Amino acid sequence: MDQLERLQLAQPHLWARSEPNPAMARLRALALLGMVLTTASSSPCYDPRGQPRRCMPVFENAAFGRVPLVTNTCGSPPEDYCLQMGARDASQLCQRCDAADPLLHHNASFLTDFHSQEESTWWQSQSMAFGIQHPNSVNITLHLGKSYEITYVRLKFHTSRPESFAIYKRSHSAGPWVPFQFYSASCEKTYRKRQRQYLRPGEDEQVAFCTDEFSDISPLSGGNVAFSTLEGRPSAYNFDGSPTLQEWVTVTDLLISLNRLNTFGDDIFKDPKVLQSYYYAISDFSVGGRCKCNGHASECAPDEAGRLVCVCQHNTAGTDCQHCQPFYQDRPWARGTAEAANECLPCNCSGRSEECFYDAELFRRTGHGGHCRNCRDNTAGPRCELCRQNHYRWEQQAACQPCHCHPAGSLQPQCDRSGTCTCKANVTGWKCERCKDGYHSLSEGGCRPCACDPAGSVGTCDPNTGHCTCKERVEGHLCNRCQPGWFNLQPHNPTGCTSCFCYGHSAVCMAADGYEVTHIHSDFREGMEILALEWYIHVLQIFFPFPPAEKFLQNQRLSYGQPLSLLLRAEGNGTRAENGVFLLRVQLVLEGEGLEVTMSSSESQAQDGKQTVTFRLHEAEEGTEPLLSAFSFQRLLSNLTALRLRVSCRLWLSQVQLTSARRGAGTQAGWVEECMCPSGYTGSFCESCAPGFKRDIPFGGPFVTCVPCTCNKHGDCEPLSGRCRCLHNTEGPSCERCSPGFYGNPFTGQPDDCKPCPCPDRSPCTQLPSSGEVVCTHCPPGQRGKRCELCDDGFFGDPLGQRGPVRPCVPCQCHGNVDLNAVGNCDSLSGRCLRCLHNTTGEQCHQCQPGFYGDALAPSPAGKCAPCNCNPDGSAMGPEGCDPGTGQCHCLPHVLGRTCELCQHGYYGLQPAVGCKSCECHPMGSQDSGCHAVTGQCSCQPGVTGLRCDRCKHGFFGFSARGCRACNCSPLGSASAQCHENSTCLCRPGFVGYKCDRCQANFFPDPPSSSCQPCPTCYGLVKDGVCPMPSLHGAISAMPSGLVAAPAMDPPRPAHCCQRSGLCCSQHRGKSCTLPTLWLPRCGLPTVVAVLGQQIHVGMALGSHCCLYCKDIPLEIPLLPTNWSHLAMEARVLAERYVGHHRDNCCAGTFLAHTHGWWWWKGKPRA
Repeated sequence: MDQLERLQLAQPHLWARSEPNPAMARLRALALLGMVLTTASSSPCYDPRGQPRRCMPVFENAAFGRVPLVTNTCGSPPEDYCLQMGARDASQLCQRCDAADPLLHHNASFLTDFHSQEESTWWQSQSMAFGIQHPNSVNITLHLGKSYEITYVRLKFHTSRPESFAIYKRSHSAGPWVPFQFYSASCEKTYRKRQRQYLRPGEDEQVAFCTDEFSDISPLSGGNVAFSTLEGRPSAYNFDGSPTLQEWVTVTDLLISLNRLNTFGDDIFKDPKVLQSYYYAISDFSVGGRCKCNGHASECAPDEAGRLVCVCQHNTAGTDCQHCQPFYQDRPWARGTAEAANECLPCNCSGRSEECFYDAELFRRTGHGGHCRNCRDNTAGPRCELCRQNHYRWEQQAACQPCHCHPAGSLQPQCDRSGTCTCKANVTGWKCERCKDGYHSLSEGGCRPCACDPAGSVGTCDPNTGHCTCKERVEGHLCNRCQPGWFNLQPHNPTGCTSCFCYGHSAVCMAADGYEVTHIHSDFREGMEILALEWYIHVLQIFFPFPPAEKFLQNQRLSYGQPLSLLLRAEGNGTRAENGVFLLRVQLVLEGEGLEVTMSSSESQAQDGKQTVTFRLHEAEEGTEPLLSAFSFQRLLSNLTALRLRVSCRLWLSQVQLTSARRGAGTQAGWVEECMCPSGYTGSFCESCAPGFKRDIPFGGPFVTCVPCTCNKHGDCEPLSGRCRCLHNTEGPSCERCSPGFYGNPFTGQPDDCKPCPCPDRSPCTQLPSSGEVVCTHCPPGQRGKRCELCDDGFFGDPLGQRGPVRPCVPCQCHGNVDLNAVGNCDSLSGRCLRCLHNTTGEQCHQCQPGFYGDALAPSPAGKCAPCNCNPDGSAMGPEGCDPGTGQCHCLPHVLGRTCELCQHGYYGLQPAVGCKSCECHPMGSQDSGCHAVTGQCSCQPGVTGLRCDRCKHGFFGFSARGCRACNCSPLGSASAQCHENSTCLCRPGFVGYKCDRCQANFFPDPPSSSCQPCPTCYGLVKDGVCPMPSLHGAISAMPSGLVAAPAMDPPRPAHCCQRSGLCCSQHRGKSCTLPTLWLPRCGLPTVVAVLGQQIHVGMALGSHCCLYCKDIPLEIPLLPTNWSHLAMEARVLAERYVGHHRDNCCAGTFLAHTHGWWWWKGKPRA
């Protein structure tokens, strides 16, 4: 042990803990090492005089740069984790770990990379949310590549240090794991170790301690753990003299087993944030030590294969310089110490050998243990100083010549002078060195006959060793047994044995008992097969399925390696040999499991046109393409979907036979396997999953792997679907949750994990992590509360009888008159409705509010309660408003309508608090007793007026039950439109008549002045002369409103006729007529004219003119047609006819214009 190691041993904790930065630790180690080696020469293994001395590689961090293997790392899948800040702030700071993100991953390379406090990196496991807690462990394995002598192991935790973890080591790469150190606050409970940190002299020093020194939860980050391999061991200060400690510190591999996390105890509530704050995280993993070279090398370097080995000095060799070089065996190998280098010394072989070995007995006797071997020149002896036995030499300096007599084949080892040896029986050769043909195993008894199993061997045995040359899958000295994973040794099998199929789940099988040979055949003569008798294949080079194929398809795995025979009959156009015999070449195509293989038969001769072609269903048959493994070929046969033939000529298929196996006691079918199934599989061929296992792919076939059921110990699973058949009140694909109506943690795996919910009707519940209180989550409809003890909103009752008898919660009966989306619609105990809508009221919103009416129970809101809307003027206001059913308001006297808005017939003038007043219409002057609702105006008879219809209108007279008649006073002749009660009008001067509608005698109407003017003095004379016929006048006057046609007569021819003005007619020039006339053209006939009035006078034309004398012409013409207007039209027609008849003598003219009630006839003579 050098000074650096002694320094580390003296203060291991200071060495391991004082320097948090590994880089500074290495620099400090190098500085100390430099101080030790300041006096050394350029070759550390030799002193300045060239004498060997102990040398060792530098002390280093053996873990730096080596990536450990870990069994768990966060980030796959990505997950959140929280920094543990103490029990109160467990989830304040959370980050994310993602193995696929270079910035967010925390893989194992961060354990042994360059560690820096400023840019800390760390490896991190998944959190407790993923089940990382005792009894589940996380292991970190560091492979050093070769043996190291370890002084300390240092771990710097990024989180709090674990409550329990262990360090294991291996002294050899293939050796067992040995406990190195235990750290636990519960050594006895966790590791069954009592706490101990030192040994007494004489105790076994290869014992691991267990201590609680580093098992506290504080600090929460950055805690160190330093393990010194020699601390507490009595022989530490005599390390060179303690092979036990040398073996104890020798390490090729280290294993850190993290067994239990330190927690504050809050993880039992399974809060995700809390669980995410508990995980393992290590920022630095350092291993202080030296590459182990046993004091015979100063460095280690990779060899040609890249493996780290010591660069050995002192004539030593080996990975750890653990033995002497082949020719340096003169004394036993020993470890180099500070007192002696113990280098290896060369052997003395007299120059006749370069090989020797250490002979302990020779060393004890002579002090030199080098025993030469392979001495040249047939010499012998420890130093090649003698001739070998059965050798000779001609002279002492010459090389010894061997006899070379075979010791077993010769009767004696010594040969004669010619070198010929004497042989035993069945032995031959010049030196008796070999057996005769057919014999083997040359021995003291001579040679034995060969006994190779012909089914498993190729050729004869080796004549010297008797070893048989086995087929590919056969083993044993006599080639009489199959290799592991193979069975059914058969002579016709090129590989000797058949591979274990076992659906790929096992490589151990044997020939099965209980199967007999059977033949599946078809000669096309049974049942429906007779239709395909001698099936004719007639198209060249095309694949054909040969029927019937069903019995030859599907699972034909029991036909593996067995023959399929086809009886064919060829005819015509085949390949004909010189002797005239057909040569048949047939190919068989097999399809199944997505594979296809083609098997070709050799060309064979068809005898008498028939030929049997046989194919052995085996992947090693010649002409099989593509090349398949034995497993793939058997997989194809396990689900054979098609069998096809390809032929080179036309042929008939007459018979098919396939050898197979079935259950039975007949001739044993030795090719059927019986598999030794691993855990999880069952069946003769491991084709089924064992109880407690399922297919990795649900409903997968027999090739799919079986995996353990994941039912959390609450039942088994269905092998095909993999779905768990859950017990213990659990459910889910993995029985991972309690059934509805139960609560608990089913992951514990105990039968009572799930307990009944204390809820009505076993409804579901949950347990609060913080308090452990059980709360019902799916109360029956209408109930709520932690124990469903309250009625839900919209329900009422007392479901648990807390306030009296038990009353189940029933819906509140508010008849749809509440807002279903609102809360607090009714009292949860009494059921009284609290928030009635749609103008309803009552305990159940079943009636309309005051001032509203309708059906509160109507299904539609539009049909529910509507406002009364009573007319305030016509209704008697009260608290009830209106009738709640009909909506009829309470009306004042003589007021009608639902809202009291109308007066009763015969009443008007609606007034508040009064009602309507009576119309009081006059019984004779009004049409009925009703009047206008607002003004009170009565509906009067014709000609009647007044609010009450109690008088005649102006211009009317004769008030009676029929109304009043119109006076019809002439507007020109009357002084007023009003007449007397006898209907006579008051006339203006010059007018006379009941209606003042004519001029009095000796007056004529004057339209411009709208009056009657006195006639001139000549009127009397003209009247007497022109109208001498009073009888005619009387006749005309007697006609009631008619027209009279005067008899034809020669008209008088007065000297003067009527003036064109039509106002007068005179016989004397200068004198005018005193009567009004209508002027007519000269016609020479009586003039017929319609005149309005009571009397019409007709005069004869005088000379070329005629005059019509008019009397009593009314001044006012009715607007509507009268008898007078009708007669006037007839008169016009007669006049026009007359004019047409007397065209030569008459004058044409038109019938006037109406001016101021007078009708005028105008005309002029025609040429």
